[in-house]
Amino acid sequence: MKNILSKIKIDYSTYILILVGLLAGYIKNIFILLLIVIIHELGHVFFFYLFNIRVESITIYPYGGMSVVTKKLHERIYKDLLISVGGILFQVLLYFIFTNLYNSNLIAFSTYKLFKMYNFSILVFNLIPIIPLDGSKFLFSLFSKYLSYKDSYIMMIIIGSVSLIVFVIYNFVYKLNDLILYIFLLYELLLVIKNYKYIMNRFYLERVLYDHYYNGIINNELDIDKLRIDKFYFFKDENRFVNEKDYIKRRYY
Repeated sequence: MKNILSKIKIDYSTYILILVGLLAGYIKNIFILLLIVIIHELGHVFFFYLFNIRVESITIYPYGGMSVVTKKLHERIYKDLLISVGGILFQVLLYFIFTNLYNSNLIAFSTYKLFKMYNFSILVFNLIPIIPLDGSKFLFSLFSKYLSYKDSYIMMIIIGSVSLIVFVIYNFVYKLNDLILYIFLLYELLLVIKNYKYIMNRFYLERVLYDHYYNGIINNELDIDKLRIDKFYFFKDENRFVNEKDYIKRRYY
């Protein structure tokens, strides 16, 4: 527990929110909001530790958290799915805790009502498939089960871009403007687009350097872009079959 707490960092924007909240008299609001955000992020961290993935740092922002981890691209798909929904699962657990506190008359109705509003808003927000929210990570892992890694990455960018546009338009219509949040989400989307070639090169390099879990073998593949994360491939090279490690080394390295 001490090791986890030492990795948590509070972003300067969160300190500004706390200061503004204190000056405006919204101490309870700020406390509940930050509690939900921290519990949500600890949900992801729980599964990182469960799957022996090294957590480097956890940064808390006003609208959510961001964990930096040392992790291979080739994780078991079910692990990535659980990691992506870990925050939501912990929010559901927190909901039951607060409900029990309210039913036991340990917290006031106003506190419980405020918690439910914030908890539901953050939960729904994270389900939106906008990069880098949990919804986009869940969809990417789901796509990886049935599509190639490259196609899954491209689909994530397309759906993430459309979702961001719809999200911004919706918020403008309902006058819920938040320029800082829009800039952050746009920055993360552009970063994923910018890193496309790097991620694909890393994906191929990991196929060569490491032995991963595969639940199937595919023979006579002709297109290296069709590689799926949980399959091992043999490529037709002239009159013989070549395993993917040798084929990738010859083509890229």
